Amino acid sequence: MNTKIRQKTLNTMTATVKFLSAVALLAFVMALPTSMLGKDTKQDHSGHAMGQEMKAPHTAQEHREHAERYQKKAAEYRKEAEAHRKMLADYSKTVAKLPKDTGESGYIKKMRLHCQKYSKAAEALALEADEMAKFHTMRAKEMEGK
Repeated sequence: MNTKIRQKTLNTMTATVKFLSAVALLAFVMALPTSMLGKDTKQDHSGHAMGQEMKAPHTAQEHREHAERYQKKAAEYRKEAEAHRKMLADYSKTVAKLPKDTGESGYIKKMRLHCQKYSKAAEALALEADEMAKFHTMRAKEMEGK
């Protein structure tokens, strides 16, 4: 009996170490591109340099630039949503499950709720960015008389 308890404890500890390793690796990978690009300026959530006043576009070219920025943001938000869906799938495979437990693990449930909420929010931001890209493209064409 004592061996079973030790084995269960060992399995739980192994799963915990695997999870923490995966989280640390994910954090490292997510931080890597920013540091490799050498960005010196801090940016807010919209991708604009912090402390800079955001100016409304006045020319067709400025509208096209805004549209391009929003298209890039939409792609980034979709990547984040996909990363959270993948993280949940990977995490669900690493959490130790009790043989008699037929329900969802509390750890998996907490991660599932987080990842679903984050993915949904990122997808909503992507849709909003798509709409703004369309708007600025339309305004650029209007200003050019097309």
